Amino acid sequence: EYIHRRYNLTIEKGEGCTLTDSNGKEYLDFVAGISTCILGHNNAELSKAVTDQINSVHHVSNLYYIPSQAKLAAWLVENSCMDKAFFCNSGAEANEAAIKCARRHASNRGITDPVIITAKQSFHGRTLAALSATGQ
Repeated sequence: EYIHRRYNLTIEKGEGCTLTDSNGKEYLDFVAGISTCILGHNNAELSKAVTDQINSVHHVSNLYYIPSQAKLAAWLVENSCMDKAFFCNSGAEANEAAIKCARRHASNRGITDPVIITAKQSFHGRTLAALSATGQ
């Protein structure tokens, strides 16, 4: 049995927020990769930035110092009310970290049975903790 059924639709290209199927019919992309690719399709500026980065370093573990990551972290701190930045690979990882931080915050205040509030009909990722936070 399928978790998510696919639509009978074959997407062949995209431009901005418009997708084109194999029959040439155009659609507005309201799904955007389920909130993972929200910058539009075939964006020249984004393509150049990604190409420049991949020509330099594709992926480096955050076990090492990464100057561009440090620069982004500093920018985030300067432009928010936070004093630290945490980078991870996915929304599920981000939600796992948020759950762990909330549990630690509660524990540090003597709360032994904390409650995590989530939305109904929500999706928080495919990890065990993120699935337990899913509201259906």
